[in-house]
Amino acid sequence: MKEIMSIRVRIIRLWKQPSYQNPKEDGSVEMVLMDEKNGKIQATLKKTLIKRYVSLLTECRLIVITNFDVAQNNSNFRTTQHPYKINFFFSTTVNDYKDNVPIPLYGFNFVTFDDILSNRLDDKYLIGMYYLIVFFSISFNGVFHKFYWTSRDMQSNPT
Repeated sequence: MKEIMSIRVRIIRLWKQPSYQNPKEDGSVEMVLMDEKNGKIQATLKKTLIKRYVSLLTECRLIVITNFDVAQNNSNFRTTQHPYKINFFFSTTVNDYKDNVPIPLYGFNFVTFDDILSNRLDDKYLIGMYYLIVFFSISFNGVFHKFYWTSRDMQSNPT
């Protein structure tokens, strides 16, 4: 008999991944979940489950997830260094967690530009860096015309 698991987590990142066959359609919903020990794990909603769960899942929300699958995360696209990921089933339940749990809103592990440029980091994982992005756009009659952006390493150049 399979054990029914339950976890209490915060959704610290959530985004829709386009379908490979049709980029205009959602192929999956990807999430990064964090527990009260600041442990992070990737979670995935397959295309067939998006409508069922998407209204229950928002960034920063504290939730309890019950009856899910845990599988090895062998993907070349990994959001955390956790060796496993969570997959939702049709029978997975998602409920709000009402108690105040000390789970941060964000789970950044920043790196420097030097680490990125030197290729010292494993490129299978998402990374964060201290940065500032400034953008400027011009639109005329709803048509996007220009986009400029700059970024600075805020650790070595905070101005």
